[in-house]
Amino acid sequence: MTRTMYLRVHAACALLLGVSAAAAQERDFGPLTYDYVIANLGLTALDNGGIELGGSVAVADRVHVFGGYQDWELGSGADRSILQLGAGYRWDLAPNLDLAARVALASSDLDRRQQLDLDDEGLIVSGLLRGWIADRVELSGELLLDDSLGSDVETVLEFGGQYYVNDEFSVGGRIRVDEDETSLFLGGRFYFRGWRRSAATAD
Repeated sequence: MTRTMYLRVHAACALLLGVSAAAAQERDFGPLTYDYVIANLGLTALDNGGIELGGSVAVADRVHVFGGYQDWELGSGADRSILQLGAGYRWDLAPNLDLAARVALASSDLDRRQQLDLDDEGLIVSGLLRGWIADRVELSGELLLDDSLGSDVETVLEFGGQYYVNDEFSVGGRIRVDEDETSLFLGGRFYFRGWRRSAATAD
């Protein structure tokens, strides 16, 4: 990991921890739910974009499984698709803040129109911070080590936010920064068990 990337991770984690700790002094918003499906539009440049579909299901108090699919038009005569399936374990760092360790098996397919296609499989290991900063606002930060395409492990940072429109739906997005480019994801989540009901169950 480069020094600049390390400083970004450190600053983002400190900010999220500080904001969530301040929110915890005012109110406990209840647990964050891991039962949802997502649909996002991804953008990297004016001529690059794609879609992202995925979801997560809590299978135990602290364990969830997740999956996702991304399909990108890279804008340079190439398309990339990524399919991943994994599992995560979470810890309660504070009443309004979760830390989750996650690992996924990923399959990547890079189609290049004037070159040989590149298919690969590997692991994506990550640490995810999610925290409430207001009654309907969640922030997140994630550090990923991606070994799903090529021989080198790629370091990736993601920072996101969600606004909960109601108990079952939120809108928001995240910024993904890797060693080559920056991507923006915008879309929504549907919570099929409802985050308010999850909070009520825990009380």
